[in-house]
Amino acid sequence: MPAHWKGLLGSLLVVSVVLAVGCGKGQAVKPVERNPKEELTKILQDVAAGKMQQLGSAFGQVMNLVEEIKKSDAALGASLEEDGKALMSGSDPAGAKGIAERMLQKLGASAAPAAGS
Repeated sequence: MPAHWKGLLGSLLVVSVVLAVGCGKGQAVKPVERNPKEELTKILQDVAAGKMQQLGSAFGQVMNLVEEIKKSDAALGASLEEDGKALMSGSDPAGAKGIAERMLQKLGASAAPAAGS
């Protein structure tokens, strides 16, 4: 067999191996599941700890998370929505802390984040 045929045959063999390996079925990627209660808890813990004097852009996030909670627990979501509106309308940091703590109680969470979080 001439040398150029051996080179061509070798190249075809390499290409076919690469294609066979690259075209195999990969594992399905599982999307990251969001937990709206956990996300809301983190934000509210920051408010209760006085780390957030004004919610600003977090307002939309708080209310979006409350809407997600309403899909799985309508009563809890409605109760949190009332508190969320009160939280956003107030300008008193001490009042915001109290509302955040009340919301955390409804979520079954403590006002202070757990040690090591």
